[in-house]
Amino acid sequence: MSEISKTYSAKEIESKWYQTWLEGGYFKPKKGKANDAFCIIMPPPNVTGKLHEGHALDATTQDALIRFKRMKGFEALWLPGMDHAGIATQSVVEKMVWEQEKKTRHDFEKEDFIKKIWQWKEEYGGIIANQQRLLGASCDWDYSMFTMDPEANEAVRKVFVDLYNEGLIYQSDYIINWDPVLHSAISDAEVEHKEVQGAFYHILYKVKGTDETLEVATTRPETLLGDTAVCVHPEDERFQKYIGKTAIIPICNREIPIIADDYVDTEKGTGCLKVTPGHDFNDFEIGQRHKLQIITILNKDATFNENGAPLQGMDVKAGRKKIVELLEEAGQLVKVEKHVHQVGHGDRSKAVIEPLVSKQWFLNVQEMSKRSVESVEKEQMKFFPKGWENTYFSWLREPKDWCISRQLWWGHQIPVFYCNDCDNQWASTEEESNCSKCNSSSITQDPDVLDTWFSSALWPFSTLGWPDEQRMKDKKFETFYPTTVLITGYDIIFFWVARMMMMGLKFTGKEPFHSTYIHAIVRDKFGRKISKSLGNGIDPIKTIEEYSADAFRFTLASGSGYNRGINLDPDRIVGYRNFINKVWNAFRFIHPVLEKSEAQLPELSKLDAHEKWILAELNTTAKTMNDSLEVFRFDEASMAIYQFVYDKYCSWFIELSKPILNGNDESKIIQRATVLKFVLKKMVALLHPITPFVTEELWSFIKDDKEDLLIIQDYPEYEEQFNFTKEQNEMNQFTEVITGIRNLRSSVNIKPSEEIEVQLFIDNEASTSYFKTNEESLQKMAKVNKLTIENKSNARPEKSIFMSTSHLDIFIPLSGVIDIEAHVAKLNKDLTKLQKEFDKYDKKLHNPKFIENAKEEVIAEVKFNHGEVSSKINALKENIELFNK
Repeated sequence: MSEISKTYSAKEIESKWYQTWLEGGYFKPKKGKANDAFCIIMPPPNVTGKLHEGHALDATTQDALIRFKRMKGFEALWLPGMDHAGIATQSVVEKMVWEQEKKTRHDFEKEDFIKKIWQWKEEYGGIIANQQRLLGASCDWDYSMFTMDPEANEAVRKVFVDLYNEGLIYQSDYIINWDPVLHSAISDAEVEHKEVQGAFYHILYKVKGTDETLEVATTRPETLLGDTAVCVHPEDERFQKYIGKTAIIPICNREIPIIADDYVDTEKGTGCLKVTPGHDFNDFEIGQRHKLQIITILNKDATFNENGAPLQGMDVKAGRKKIVELLEEAGQLVKVEKHVHQVGHGDRSKAVIEPLVSKQWFLNVQEMSKRSVESVEKEQMKFFPKGWENTYFSWLREPKDWCISRQLWWGHQIPVFYCNDCDNQWASTEEESNCSKCNSSSITQDPDVLDTWFSSALWPFSTLGWPDEQRMKDKKFETFYPTTVLITGYDIIFFWVARMMMMGLKFTGKEPFHSTYIHAIVRDKFGRKISKSLGNGIDPIKTIEEYSADAFRFTLASGSGYNRGINLDPDRIVGYRNFINKVWNAFRFIHPVLEKSEAQLPELSKLDAHEKWILAELNTTAKTMNDSLEVFRFDEASMAIYQFVYDKYCSWFIELSKPILNGNDESKIIQRATVLKFVLKKMVALLHPITPFVTEELWSFIKDDKEDLLIIQDYPEYEEQFNFTKEQNEMNQFTEVITGIRNLRSSVNIKPSEEIEVQLFIDNEASTSYFKTNEESLQKMAKVNKLTIENKSNARPEKSIFMSTSHLDIFIPLSGVIDIEAHVAKLNKDLTKLQKEFDKYDKKLHNPKFIENAKEEVIAEVKFNHGEVSSKINALKENIELFNK
């Protein structure tokens, strides 16, 4: 047998095996015993991206699943790629150009600036793809696609032209979210609403031809310069007499109609609403119903234009201050009330979003949305956890047409052409040079680009070659589409999942995936969102370097089930690194005897009780892991194998094997070595999808000469022949009692080597018989010099510590074993100390000034410590109570 290193050298082993898998073509889909395909599409990370905690969770769960299915005999494809990320990438390059050349993009010809973006992409883009390899991502990299590749562009143009010709894509003057920093429209889903301290400004509008005024309350007084009506509710008796009359806007003295509309809430504000169709979404709808004039008072950079005189040239903040001063001077500002309200901000630029009326391209999604809803209602596509379908439904059941145009340079240019001679407008999948109607060469292409999510919505089928038939055949479209499962975060259900469903059903007639697993969002150990401002991120690359990829993967997998958040604590990563080392050291310990093992297990009837028990436990673990991974319960699968390795194989079976391995009965040594190796091989196979590197390395030492790498071995499954229920139940009782005795000893600081008296109280004849039969073994393993086994109806000893297991009660009498008074005194001293610590945290949390002024991360830490100390106090009180009975 090969020599094995004393320590697990993660960096060297990870690099070695990844290269081996890659060069050997092990990531490529191959037909197996399942005679079925399994395909996951990777949510394409931004080309600007670097691996962060969320990407690491994405990669871990997807890779664990694809490795699991590969070992189950599926033709498994994990399809990678990258997104061009229009706004993000253009912003990065614009910033770089400014820093290096002190130029903006407008100092370049459009084609020249786009060349700079492509140069940046080639040099710096795709860092994340290489970083994913460090985590062990077993994608078929030959399938990799970039959303700006020619193949992707072909799909985008085909979809756009078909939708355009069907009349579903249209151009309209409509109110949109305008980002004044990016100089582009953005979708509703790209707007973050944040609470800000603002105010209600109460303003008087004169009623023409009278001495009367109408009081209007608004959070945006500067927009009055764009007002085109004052609106009241038609049934509001206070204002019915004014309907049809004329109001005069303060400052600019422009006359506007007083109209009636059901939208006005009679119990909100003053009951009078100023209507600014050019700068408010609700006002725009009112304006459409009443055919009001639209006045735009802002430039694209959110400064006031000539319609906004006397604020022309000012930004919104300065303009608001100025208009308030003018209103005060005119005597038309009644009052200002402080008011906290939600204000939209761009999720990329963080700038305040300005509603602006602009000519944009829209996609009518009404019918596509209905079909996408029906698909999930009929469970043709299922969400895991199921509750996330409500988030999906909330958008698709009341859809707004999708604004698909962006005023950027980087992206898929809208394939619409205009003839300057005959005013013809048409969409084409080709680059046009002549008018389709009059053949004039004087044509232009629409300058806007498509929303990044448009190309992403086609990802499941464009990556598999659509719409080119030969490419689809080469990429095995019919085999892998629909894909099997999408794994992603809940924050892009709107952005991506819903849109892929719409486009997939529209253009292929099938759902793009059968299932969607929504994983948790990674947070810090206090449950706070990861953010640059808090500085609480965990760098995955540094984490891998320090703790190993396997330890990091196991940490993420063990926290990933149907939960909404994973609190990523570095201490947990340390704990799972220790687990990886435990697996390594367990093999090192039994390594010398494995050469005595035989290729096949002996006849099952010849196995002893301990061997039957470990095989039954392995069987149970295999069933749990198979069942859990099938429904994306990575947490349950991780815990099952963790407990088996630690609690069953290492802590018990290896320990129970030592007397045999160190004995003189050669036949027993051979049999035990065979079982140890058989279980070890199954154990590393079960672990492989979650911790691929250490398991592949261990497999290289224990595999038979004819066996290939672990990555393509059969995944262990439940086998009825190993269902040794009697031995399993009895041995689990045995280990539970010994563990209980050891824990009780530890709770009162009795040395492990010191022998003690133990009394067991049992009300089950079978259990009583079993423990009497194994009395000697129990006494030896638990360091017990006197063991009494009695019926549960008998009296219990005084001055004892006890615990109940699932089958019996364990009592350890303490009189003469420890100084009870001194022990209780020590416990009370510890309690006093903890109570002082608790009071300190409790006082802070009940101090309004602390809650109001302290930083978020400080409050979170105090709450965490408060809970920890509270738990310790409760445990200590329970311990003290034992000695006061």
